[in-house]
Amino acid sequence: MEPVIETRHLTKRFEQPQGLRRLASVRPITAVQDVSLTVEAGELFGLLGPNGAGKTTLVKMLSTLILPTSGEARIAGFSLAQPGAIRAAVGLVVADERSFYWRLSGRQNLLFFAAMYRLFGREAQRRVDEVLAAVDMVDRADGRFSNYSTGMKQRLAIARSLLHRPGLLFLDEPSRSLDPVATQRLHGLIRSLIERQEVTIFLITHDLVEAEKLCQRVAVMYQGQVQVVGRPVELRQQLARQIRYVVRVDQAPPDPGRVLPQLLPDLVMEPGRGDLLLKFRASETDGSLNRVLDLLREQQVHIYSIEGAPPSLEEVFTHFTGGSDAPPHPQETSQP
Repeated sequence: MEPVIETRHLTKRFEQPQGLRRLASVRPITAVQDVSLTVEAGELFGLLGPNGAGKTTLVKMLSTLILPTSGEARIAGFSLAQPGAIRAAVGLVVADERSFYWRLSGRQNLLFFAAMYRLFGREAQRRVDEVLAAVDMVDRADGRFSNYSTGMKQRLAIARSLLHRPGLLFLDEPSRSLDPVATQRLHGLIRSLIERQEVTIFLITHDLVEAEKLCQRVAVMYQGQVQVVGRPVELRQQLARQIRYVVRVDQAPPDPGRVLPQLLPDLVMEPGRGDLLLKFRASETDGSLNRVLDLLREQQVHIYSIEGAPPSLEEVFTHFTGGSDAPPHPQETSQP
């Protein structure tokens, strides 16, 4: 089966304003550079990255809102040269949706947008009922949109994106501005869409917990480039040899801080009540933990406990993005 999304060397550069172009030192801004991705049918795929990584710009290209500077892509079996066919096959949901009519009810809004998809009369009413049921809003459908909570507005936006039965759904940071309860409910909705709607979901997020909970595979994007792609467990395994250790020792002299910094450059010491926590990374295979413990024993430091944990997805993210949160590109701050 053909992938739902397939990109090859997709690149987007934004030219500077004409006045600035006269300066030799001013160059175009590269928001997305040489991105090659494949997303299979029925997959819940996550795109992770800090603000300004190029995530929204990439989605704008994949949904045909902007054209790439170079590279190729096929979306739902169509090339980017067929924007009408692609738009008929995809749905797009962005955070902080503002295109609904506040004085209308949720149902009236959906009927209005159904007409844009050439759904009228009983067919439109039937499809609106179906998408309202899919997002669990049947009981609130006739309430005025202006009275909806942020979570309900977001669910209605997802309902609207499903009106034309798309095979691919882009969700651009759908949980932004939601409280924890609304976020949990949204996550349940996203899972049910995969299970019941026969739809592929491309989830854009900078929420690592959200990505690990929902996504079968994730791509980490940084400074316009995709750094790594894989299942969350596979990405963690790439750093699996570096284990996070917490060793609890006493605070009695000699101070362990005098003997360990050279051996453990990333050592963090946290005083407790009558003890001291030593936090550091050490290789799982090179015996460095044993050397640390031997050194502590030689210095007559009493060891209360040792705990180790494999890398989290957050640490994988930090590793592949250099631990920085890049400032956003000017074009990246706007929503599609």
